[in-house]
Amino acid sequence: MDGYQVQIDQLRAASKAAGSAAGQARTVQPGSGLEAVATAMPGGDSAKSAPTVATTFNDRATGWADEIDRWSESVSGAAKTYSENEDAAKKAFGG
Repeated sequence: MDGYQVQIDQLRAASKAAGSAAGQARTVQPGSGLEAVATAMPGGDSAKSAPTVATTFNDRATGWADEIDRWSESVSGAAKTYSENEDAAKKAFGG
Protein backbone atom coordinates (compact mmCIF):
# COMPACT_ATOMS: atom_id res chain seq x y z
CA MET A 1 0.00 0.00 0.00
CA ASP A 2 1.33 3.41 -0.92
CA GLY A 3 1.16 6.35 1.39
CA TYR A 4 0.26 6.65 4.99
CA GLN A 5 -1.15 3.94 7.20
CA VAL A 6 -1.43 3.74 10.96
CA GLN A 7 -1.18 0.45 12.80
CA ILE A 8 -3.63 1.13 15.61
CA ASP A 9 -2.80 -2.08 17.49
CA GLN A 10 0.87 -1.11 17.47
CA LEU A 11 -0.01 2.27 18.97
CA ARG A 12 -2.04 0.54 21.68
CA ALA A 13 0.80 -1.89 22.40
CA ALA A 14 3.33 0.96 22.62
CA SER A 15 1.06 2.86 24.97
CA LYS A 16 0.60 -0.18 27.19
CA ALA A 17 4.34 -0.89 27.27
CA ALA A 18 5.10 2.72 28.18
CA GLY A 19 2.50 2.65 30.95
CA SER A 20 4.07 -0.52 32.30
CA ALA A 21 7.55 1.02 32.20
CA ALA A 22 6.29 4.07 34.06
CA GLY A 23 4.70 1.91 36.74
CA GLN A 24 7.87 -0.09 37.16
CA ALA A 25 9.98 3.06 37.34
CA ARG A 26 7.85 4.28 40.23
CA THR A 27 8.72 1.22 42.29
CA VAL A 28 12.46 1.60 41.76
CA GLN A 29 14.20 4.01 44.06
CA PRO A 30 17.58 4.58 42.36
CA GLY A 31 18.77 6.65 45.30
CA SER A 32 18.20 3.90 47.82
CA GLY A 33 21.40 2.66 49.32
CA LEU A 34 23.18 5.98 49.02
CA GLU A 35 22.57 6.55 52.69
CA ALA A 36 25.28 3.91 53.21
CA VAL A 37 27.80 6.47 51.96
CA ALA A 38 27.34 8.43 55.16
CA THR A 39 28.11 5.32 57.20
CA ALA A 40 31.04 4.33 55.02
CA MET A 41 32.59 7.80 54.97
CA PRO A 42 31.39 9.61 58.09
CA GLY A 43 32.10 13.31 58.31
CA GLY A 44 33.14 13.72 54.69
CA ASP A 45 31.58 15.84 51.98
CA SER A 46 30.27 12.70 50.33
CA ALA A 47 28.43 11.73 53.50
CA LYS A 48 26.84 15.18 53.69
CA SER A 49 25.77 15.09 50.02
CA ALA A 50 24.48 11.52 49.93
CA PRO A 51 20.93 12.31 51.12
CA THR A 52 20.58 15.08 48.53
CA VAL A 53 21.87 12.85 45.76
CA ALA A 54 19.51 10.06 46.85
CA THR A 55 16.52 12.40 46.85
CA THR A 56 17.49 13.83 43.46
CA PHE A 57 17.83 10.37 41.91
CA ASN A 58 14.45 9.33 43.30
CA ASP A 59 12.76 12.56 42.19
CA ARG A 60 14.17 12.26 38.68
CA ALA A 61 12.97 8.67 38.39
CA THR A 62 9.49 9.79 39.42
CA GLY A 63 9.65 12.67 36.93
CA TRP A 64 10.68 10.29 34.15
CA ALA A 65 7.79 7.98 35.04
CA ASP A 66 5.37 10.93 34.92
CA GLU A 67 6.67 11.94 31.48
CA ILE A 68 6.33 8.40 30.16
CA ASP A 69 2.77 8.22 31.55
CA ARG A 70 1.89 11.42 29.68
CA TRP A 71 3.38 9.99 26.49
CA SER A 72 1.46 6.74 27.01
CA GLU A 73 -1.80 8.66 27.46
CA SER A 74 -1.08 10.70 24.34
CA VAL A 75 -0.41 7.62 22.21
CA SER A 76 -3.49 5.90 23.63
CA GLY A 77 -5.56 8.96 22.74
CA ALA A 78 -4.16 8.96 19.20
CA ALA A 79 -5.03 5.27 18.80
CA LYS A 80 -8.57 5.98 19.97
CA THR A 81 -8.93 8.89 17.54
CA TYR A 82 -7.59 6.84 14.62
CA SER A 83 -9.95 4.00 15.49
CA GLU A 84 -12.95 6.34 15.72
CA ASN A 85 -12.03 7.95 12.40
CA GLU A 86 -11.72 4.56 10.71
CA ASP A 87 -15.11 3.51 12.09
CA ALA A 88 -16.66 6.75 10.84
CA ALA A 89 -15.12 6.25 7.38
CA LYS A 90 -16.44 2.68 7.20
CA LYS A 91 -19.93 3.88 8.11
CA ALA A 92 -19.72 6.70 5.56
CA PHE A 93 -18.89 4.23 2.82
CA GLY A 94 -21.48 1.66 3.86
CA GLY A 95 -19.09 -0.68 5.65
